[in-house]
Order: sequence, then structure tokens, then C-alpha cells
Amino acid sequence: MTALERAEVRDLLARIDERVKAIQEDIREINLSRRCAGHHVKIRTLERMVWGCLAGLAGLGARMLVETLR
Repeated sequence: MTALERAEVRDLLARIDERVKAIQEDIREINLSRRCAGHHVKIRTLERMVWGCLAGLAGLGARMLVETLR
């Protein structure tokens, strides 16, 4: 690869990187403008339910292990 080709590739990558950053910023702005408090509460509740189920399953698994080892 010649020095000229390398420079062209470097310039192309720089432009692609700038465009990707611009797209990411646009997406971030869209997500911030569309954020809804009601959805945030629902998501938080769902997360708590999932973690509670996982904790219950872990406890059940530990109890079964203890009973098996007796």
C-alpha cells in the first residue's frame, strides 16, 4: 500500500468515524427526548421482579443442594 493510499484510507476512516459519532449523538438526543417517566417506573419494577426471581431460584437451588448433601 502506497503512502497516498494510506492517506486516503486514513481520511476515509476519519470521515466514517465522524459520521458514526454524529449518528450516535442523534440517537442519544432522540432517546432523551422520548424518555417517559412512566416507562422508567415500569422498567425499574420489571428489573426488581427479575432480580427477585433470580434470588428466589438461587435460594431454592442452595436449599436443594443442602438437602442433597444431608
